[in-house]
Amino acid sequence: MVTKIFEDIKKTLTGIDVSEASYGQRGYHLAVETPKGSLAGVAEFFERRSFYLADLCCVDYVDYLELVYFFNHHKTLCRVKVALKVEPEKPVAPTISHIYTMAHWYEREIHEFFGVYFEGHPNLTYLFLHDGIDHYPLRKQPTPVPEEDKKLLNSFRPEGEEDTFFVNLGPQHPSTHGVLRVVLKMDGEYILSAEPVLGYLHRMHEKMAENRSYVQFLPNPARIDYPGALLVNLVHVMTVEKLCGIEVPERAQYIRTITCELNRIASHLLWFGAFPADLGALTPFLYAFDDREHILDILEAITGSRLTYCYFRFGGLYNDIDDTFIEMTKRFVKRMRERFNIYERLVTGNVIFVNRAKDTGILEQGVVHKYGCSGPVIRSTGIPFDIRKTEPYAAYDKVDFEIPTGTLGDNMDRYNVRMTEMEMSLRIIEQAIAKLPSGPFKAEKVPKKLKPPKGDMYHAAESSRGEVGVYIVSDESDTPYRMRWRVPSFSNLMTFPALAQGTLIADAIATLGSYDIVVPEIDR
Repeated sequence: MVTKIFEDIKKTLTGIDVSEASYGQRGYHLAVETPKGSLAGVAEFFERRSFYLADLCCVDYVDYLELVYFFNHHKTLCRVKVALKVEPEKPVAPTISHIYTMAHWYEREIHEFFGVYFEGHPNLTYLFLHDGIDHYPLRKQPTPVPEEDKKLLNSFRPEGEEDTFFVNLGPQHPSTHGVLRVVLKMDGEYILSAEPVLGYLHRMHEKMAENRSYVQFLPNPARIDYPGALLVNLVHVMTVEKLCGIEVPERAQYIRTITCELNRIASHLLWFGAFPADLGALTPFLYAFDDREHILDILEAITGSRLTYCYFRFGGLYNDIDDTFIEMTKRFVKRMRERFNIYERLVTGNVIFVNRAKDTGILEQGVVHKYGCSGPVIRSTGIPFDIRKTEPYAAYDKVDFEIPTGTLGDNMDRYNVRMTEMEMSLRIIEQAIAKLPSGPFKAEKVPKKLKPPKGDMYHAAESSRGEVGVYIVSDESDTPYRMRWRVPSFSNLMTFPALAQGTLIADAIATLGSYDIVVPEIDR
């Protein structure tokens, strides 16, 4: 497909530069440079071919700002980087939010952090920050926010109409699973519109990365996605390893796979306990946490932590696993398989739960590429997109597992996909333990101070919520020039306004619970 898209771009799009890139060294197959006038045409080119917008970010090179668009295909791997350079004094670019719905949020984020004005965007208000910000935070040189931009950037303020009223869902509400606020415009019990308001947990991890070495940043990923800390810890170290050309021993790859799948199950169990609780059933929460404690005991023995893991290192692991770890893991796998029957009777086959989840929150397969959805959210629509299969890493290409999918894309399908994924994780763990090779658990002679060669790299992995990607721009120092985090909860949540509109508020609560969002990941 890469060759076909390359030829199609050259034939169809004029006035742009396109070249092939080394996927192994850069994490993308094609590099496109486009002028402002051609950007909309480029976006339409990829939208017509059902590419999704994996990420959109900005890099400040001082002399110019570069907007970076990453496109990929859900069915056939073909990652494309599109770059657009804009002037740093008054940066202006055309919006593509009318082409890709997800660009609504990406462009708002770039506008408040870099000051890029997107012509044609319907709502360039604050997404993360607040009205008191005087400078654009991610610019390399202090750049004040002009007074006209301060007026433009006013935070979201609802405007009512006759016979309607507003309800704040959050920021302190159990069903939002964190400090997330959704402003609901209501007509009785029906939702007319839903506007997520983000930024209550904003940590500025991307700015921290610019002020820390690659090694010093190691604890940060766990704070981005705390229920799946090992999974984001892994994508960070893998991206740096690829950028530096560090080879990881085979034993470490298998152990990474085992521990990540244990963490995936722990994350799914947290969701399994919380989702029915959103609908009024508290008992499943106790069963889920009972099982989850067993995983935490196993991981604590080798990582020293029960939540915010920082176990992986550049070139391998912090330490090796032993026979005790393997025996505890085998016992857990046996126990967990027996527990699925309990979950089936308690929740999956519960008529009240089924009536609340089935045929609600339907996400149509034909629109998912406009949002860049991933993980169980996209697989529930019937698309078998899983980066462990499309772009294998660690030892995932050495084990056999299936990608569970749904058919309708409703709340019930998202539930069933995650439940089946836990069974697949058990299968992966069993195979990885059976095939676990001997040998070193970390590479030799990895420099304590890493200075990757000049260039950029995008690398992605499959977290428990979907595609988590890291884009690093290196200037040959031991600190990233730019580190961008692409997180799945952000793009998955973007679908909520469309799915909630016209539904009962009770059904919207079920939809939000089915997403398994992590708010610190969104606010990162």
